[in-house]
Amino acid sequence: MTADELLAAAAGAGLGERIEGLGDVLERGVPAESAGELEAAAGELRAAGIDGPDLPALLRRAVLGARLGRSDYGAVMAAIDERLAEEGADGGWGGRPEGQMYLQALAASLAPLAGLDLDAVRASAQTFLVNFPSVSLPFGDVDERAANWLARLHASADVRGSLRALLVQVGEAWAERHPLAAEQARRWASGTVPDDPTADAPWMRALVALVRAQI
Repeated sequence: MTADELLAAAAGAGLGERIEGLGDVLERGVPAESAGELEAAAGELRAAGIDGPDLPALLRRAVLGARLGRSDYGAVMAAIDERLAEEGADGGWGGRPEGQMYLQALAASLAPLAGLDLDAVRASAQTFLVNFPSVSLPFGDVDERAANWLARLHASADVRGSLRALLVQVGEAWAERHPLAAEQARRWASGTVPDDPTADAPWMRALVALVRAQI
């Protein structure tokens, strides 16, 4: 059974809204809650006669695919597509400050879907902000310094790998309408996940956004 087939079967069994609501659970960034809700929903599907190997994992993929096809992601991809059409797709835009701003917007939204524990990261960010002044220093502004610290403290190969995979997936979801943006998302996600978490651009941009939300 594919993810799309699972969504169709769930809708046919009257569980469409229940499955759609799982996207909100995943976006809250509480891994234990997400795992529990996926297991519970999988049980409801089985009770409705819908089953398959590793149903919670398949359900997670289906929910993520549906979530990435929503209009809020489409709006970001449309804006990226427009800027790339103006700047030129091969001009290095994605690595410049404006491009990194768009990467930050995507990465911050995708991080909880990738399994990042938002409560844990926010608590760590507050600890950093309490102990260091929010002023510009030679070693970098507080948001960047905090993100560097958080990147190491909360480094997870699984989360960082999933974040890159989701960048590719959001590109695939919007490739037909926004092909330039889709290719840029693939470029941001390309290559192996670096050993040094502070050298992982999608990971760092997500954390900078989370820190800025706490300042």
